[in-house]
Amino acid sequence: MVNLFRLLGLPNPNSAERKRSSLGKLFVDPGPKPGNKFHDLGELRWAERTGRMTQRPSRRVIYIKPDELHRVPLEGLEQNLSLGDMAIIDLSQLNHMPSQQSVCARRVQDLGNASRLPIFALNEDDTLLMIAGAMMRVDTHKHRLGSEAPTPLINEGAINHDLN
Repeated sequence: MVNLFRLLGLPNPNSAERKRSSLGKLFVDPGPKPGNKFHDLGELRWAERTGRMTQRPSRRVIYIKPDELHRVPLEGLEQNLSLGDMAIIDLSQLNHMPSQQSVCARRVQDLGNASRLPIFALNEDDTLLMIAGAMMRVDTHKHRLGSEAPTPLINEGAINHDLN
């Protein structure tokens, strides 16, 4: 008799049942099983290796909100921004005091002008402000924040000139 499953290139379900029953003991414990040739990435040696290979972060994100006197503590922030740190200033606590909110926003703007860094509003109310640090790039079209400028693979101007 012709084996229909073999003729069509399909696995034979009868032989699969026999193989399942011959597997023996099933393991419930997650992780590598005895006899497997896989690395257990949860072992301490892999964590130490990864720690040696990855660089420690050199930049910080500084979150600033008004103090109890409704002032924004900006002292020393210009030096941090020059090192490449990013500052996020949250003025949402001052929603009930619009004049104080505008004074604090003006102080942040003055800091940005003094350090020659642009100020970005992260929400529609202009209560969440961001100052990207030195050597930090902000893509205002795709809304991406990063530190390295992308390198174009193809010069688009050269393509347009070739087509004409």
